[in-house]
Amino acid sequence: MVKVSEFVPMSNFFEFIDYVWSFYGSNDALYPIKGLTKAQVMEASWLYLQTCCYPSQPEIEWGDGDSLDRERVRDILLQAPQFNLKTT
Repeated sequence: MVKVSEFVPMSNFFEFIDYVWSFYGSNDALYPIKGLTKAQVMEASWLYLQTCCYPSQPEIEWGDGDSLDRERVRDILLQAPQFNLKTT
């Protein structure tokens, strides 16, 4: 188990995509989003990364692929009307 103080930042874009996918899109996802595709995760992640560069939104910064980054990508995904978190 990785301790918070031992957090290792994401080394590349695809590693972050896999991280987000493991929470929301994989077969054993912790918080599955029904109908989600990896391409949609990539698109939302790219949009989020672009948002991190907006001078008009200095409060949004890339956190090296941490859980806040993942949750912000999730929020972008959930803005699409076809998505919602599955409740079982």
